[in-house]
Amino acid sequence: MPSEMEKILGVAIGHKGIIPGTVPTNGVETVYFRDDGRTMLEQFDALASSYKNPRHAQYGGMNEQGCSLTLPDGSIFHAVQYHGDISGWRQDLEEGAAAQKIALAKIEADKLVISDGRVFELSACTAKFKI
Repeated sequence: MPSEMEKILGVAIGHKGIIPGTVPTNGVETVYFRDDGRTMLEQFDALASSYKNPRHAQYGGMNEQGCSLTLPDGSIFHAVQYHGDISGWRQDLEEGAAAQKIALAKIEADKLVISDGRVFELSACTAKFKI
């Protein structure tokens, strides 16, 4: 169902059905974090505010991607991307997730590889896009 803005513009806005992390983008890294039951915004804010102070990342930023993956076991992972100081953002995100005991995942080829060792075929997951 089109959003009000899509109705006004007369075109679809957003994801175009591309799951974040499936198409390599120079200077950008995509990571998924496990849903813990709070709203996506609450989870993202908690993850973003749990970085070490001062942050390892010196420049760039991180933002949520409006995509979630539901795994065959029912767990849900949300996509975030970061750019700029890739290694710094990766370290900040990994430390923040570890502090909150939140599993992270990455897409590798056609699989979702989770930090707890589980691996799922991407085709077995259901993608949901927020417009």
